[in-house]
Amino acid sequence: MAESDSLTRPRFFTGKLIIAEDLAQEQQYVLEKLKRHNRSLHGFGIVSGLKVGTKSGKIAVDPGLALDCQGNEIVIGTIQLLSPPATAETRESAYVNIRYVEDSVDPVTTDGVAQDSTTKESFAIHVEKENCNRGHRHVRARWLACGSPHALTIAKLKHSSQGWRVDRSYRPPAVK
Repeated sequence: MAESDSLTRPRFFTGKLIIAEDLAQEQQYVLEKLKRHNRSLHGFGIVSGLKVGTKSGKIAVDPGLALDCQGNEIVIGTIQLLSPPATAETRESAYVNIRYVEDSVDPVTTDGVAQDSTTKESFAIHVEKENCNRGHRHVRARWLACGSPHALTIAKLKHSSQGWRVDRSYRPPAVK
C-alpha cells in the first residue's frame, strides 16, 4: 500500500447488522494504520535489544524489538540460540536475519467446517548469505522503509579458524 492510499473502515450505527467481514475490515484498518505510522515516522530497524553474540558454539540473539520494512513489530521475548551455518554454504561470512511471521492457530469447528480462530504474531530467525538491508536508504539518521515484505538483517557473522564471531564493524539499522 502506498502511503498516500486512503484507508477505509466500517461505519457502525444502531440497527446495523455486524458480520465477520465488518470486524475483519475494522482489524485490517487498525493494523494498516499502525504499520503506516511505523513506516513513515520510524522507518525500520532495531528498536531495542536484539544483540547478537556467540555462546557455547551457538549464535545467540538477545530479546528485543524491531520494525520491518512493512511496519510490522518483531518481538523476541527470550534469548534465541541458533546453530552456526556450514562454512561451505556461506564462504566466510553470513548474516543473521529476522522476519515477522503470522501463524493461524486454535482450530475450531463450526457447522462442520474447521477454521483457525486466532492469528499469532511471531518471528523467524535464519542465518543466510544475504544482507536483506542492502539497497535501503539512510536519510537524516533514519533508515527509510521500502514497504516490501522481507527479513531484517541484524548482524553479520565472520568465520575464522576459531569459529564464527560477530563482525562488530557491521552496523544494523536502528530506529531512533
